Amino acid sequence: MNSPPKRCANEVSLLPYDLIFKILLLLPAKDILKLTLVCKTWRTLISSPNFIESHTTRCEKVLTFLKQFSESRPNTFDINTHNNNNQFTLFDPNPPKKQKLQIYLMEFNFKHQNATITDPNISGFREILATCNGLILATNKTGTLLILNPTTRKLLPLKSGTIVQTRDESYGFVFSPKTQQYKAIHVFRDESGHIDTEILSLTTMQWTGCHVPTFGLFRDFTHKPVSTSGVLYWLPGTNNVNYIISMDIDKEKFSRIDLPVTTGMNDRLIENGDLLNFVAQLTVYRIQIWTLKRVECEEIWVKKCTINMDYDITGLIPVFMTKNGRFLVFKKWREAIYEYDMEEEEMGKVVVDGDRNFNYRMAFTHMNTLVSWSNSTPLW
Repeated sequence: MNSPPKRCANEVSLLPYDLIFKILLLLPAKDILKLTLVCKTWRTLISSPNFIESHTTRCEKVLTFLKQFSESRPNTFDINTHNNNNQFTLFDPNPPKKQKLQIYLMEFNFKHQNATITDPNISGFREILATCNGLILATNKTGTLLILNPTTRKLLPLKSGTIVQTRDESYGFVFSPKTQQYKAIHVFRDESGHIDTEILSLTTMQWTGCHVPTFGLFRDFTHKPVSTSGVLYWLPGTNNVNYIISMDIDKEKFSRIDLPVTTGMNDRLIENGDLLNFVAQLTVYRIQIWTLKRVECEEIWVKKCTINMDYDITGLIPVFMTKNGRFLVFKKWREAIYEYDMEEEEMGKVVVDGDRNFNYRMAFTHMNTLVSWSNSTPLW
């Protein structure tokens, strides 16, 4: 750990530096941000890459989604607002009285089988495209690509890549542990029907072409890619698929990996513990989970567990697994959210507090972190 800086001039705390570090790790990101105002020592600690990385590893997953709102509210963070220097400002003090898409978060309390919807008061979205480590790749209402951390409200406009009029495309957002870089990936079908690919490095801020997937490998782009350990994974079709597509962000090459079983309509890929998992419904009463592992330079599927219920569980779509691997969250179309406890082997319906008229059909897995796209980007 880094050597401790000098103590606060007003001696806010006489606790050892390492103990302060560990205590702050226990707090949610939104509360930690407020503590940067305590003193310079805490501000330096909280903004250090070491602390941000340590805090991120403790953050639990939430869901994020967009919803329309029409009421006029003060101090709205509008991602479309910018000044003459093309830098986005924090607040729109006089938001227009018209309908906008605003971001919401759903946080879970698995011990009590409930969830709470929170409102970060950030608007101006057109679409969420992907998420990674607390950062969101999205478009604003004019179609501009951008990276946003909803917790710190830091955002970065991006150069547009190839414009696809048919919108037959897929965006991925991934972090490379090897190079410590974030990259956005754009896979799209051109007018001739061929698949093309381009990558944007947030370090160079330039789109570059890369290896093109084999013709016919992608059937459609219905499923969003899942990222883990610097690799993106796609289910290439909506049903009856016996393989997945992977792309190593460092090698920039696509590969095909056979699945243990052929997919159904509600089968999905999910990430847990930096490993990819495949969740498939085998019968109306049984769901099976496999984990993709590397054994002797070969990637193989290892059966993780089987969920057996004595009632019909058709229609459950896996969304995410908690970091400790105990709970698996499902959605059932627009009806409800369920959680399965791996230890107790019990399925339960999650009670959602707050706004119940949310659209979780297009919800993304997210984390409330202090992460930035660059270590040189300040939190404030």
